[in-house]
Amino acid sequence: RYQISTSTSTMNLFGNSTAAPSLTESIFGSSSSSTADNPPSNNDLFSKSIPQQRPPSKSRKRPRTGNKISTDAKEKPSVPEKPSEAPKQTLHCRQKQSQDFILDQFTISTIDYQHNGGDDELFADVRSLMKHHGLVILRNALSEKDVSTITTVADDTQRRICDALDAKKIPYNSSKADEETFVYKELAVRCKGRMDVRIFDEVASATKQELPSSFMELVQNLSASILHGSEPPSLVYSGWIFSHPGSADQPWHTDGSPLFGNNGINESLPSYAINIFVGLHDADELMVLGPTEFVAGSHQMDPEVVMDTMIDTAVPAVIGKGDVLLYDYRVCHRGTSNLSSTLSVAPSEAVEEEDDHAKHTGGGVVRKVLYQMYARPWFKEHLNFGEKSLYDE
Repeated sequence: RYQISTSTSTMNLFGNSTAAPSLTESIFGSSSSSTADNPPSNNDLFSKSIPQQRPPSKSRKRPRTGNKISTDAKEKPSVPEKPSEAPKQTLHCRQKQSQDFILDQFTISTIDYQHNGGDDELFADVRSLMKHHGLVILRNALSEKDVSTITTVADDTQRRICDALDAKKIPYNSSKADEETFVYKELAVRCKGRMDVRIFDEVASATKQELPSSFMELVQNLSASILHGSEPPSLVYSGWIFSHPGSADQPWHTDGSPLFGNNGINESLPSYAINIFVGLHDADELMVLGPTEFVAGSHQMDPEVVMDTMIDTAVPAVIGKGDVLLYDYRVCHRGTSNLSSTLSVAPSEAVEEEDDHAKHTGGGVVRKVLYQMYARPWFKEHLNFGEKSLYDE
């Protein structure tokens, strides 16, 4: 799914252990690929320690790297047999796994830096957390006005897409579509009830104008800080995720295959691509709508080992309105089911007034996520969307 150069081999890029730093520098813009024999210097941003105000929890399970076992043995605890109790049990598990003492390991707040350290200190701590956990939750990153603006764009986008699907009589919310999947140029449904709507290159500039300039500036600065190099990172794509009530849990996955195959090199590389999510729901509401679960630190491990032995250490990344979530492209994660059709979650007054609300949501609340992906300039992502437009006759 990605490529640097079809003629460039791993040996040409990294060679032997003594040549690796200089060759890595030609790709990543700094000699940040270190080995046990050549540890990074104290000034190397990739060796920066985890911020002292957010020490790792002693009760947190540490990543395991061996004892490969069946994934069937490491699934989430089984739910009660009574169907009516299953959503409550799932919600209870989410609440237990996302307690503050767990999330605090990779959470920082912009408020803490307004009068102490400023942006430079904030970006340094973000880089450190990304290196160690592959995951950062940035609290209070956006203003209420920015969140309102982004939510309005999300609602308009969802309405246009759903109207087009209705016109073609294509079922899309999970209460009707069941397991049906489909792809168009504009969107893809690859998992029950979960809609991925892309923002096209030809309309990207118009969409950027709709999004708050303060948001765009923030994420560009964050991505440039994490993906530092001789050239600024590129915005690879933007899009929306709409998770309908009754949507299914996604399969565990990373967002792409290892850059150089399964040979141990990928786990030692610095970040080369990151994804950014924007929180548009209250944290308590998101717990019902389905937070994204992550295996923290899995960007530095073999993906197969992670999925075989570490899924039980996954943490629901619960983000509230105005929070920004950043994660390394290699981190193992999944979207979780939307329980709002069975557990009580009231839609906003603005949405409740719409006559077609139930038709577009299946009777619950749709989780809306704005996501963007930034990467180093040489990285190429091949999205799995269709060639045919939804609007073709």
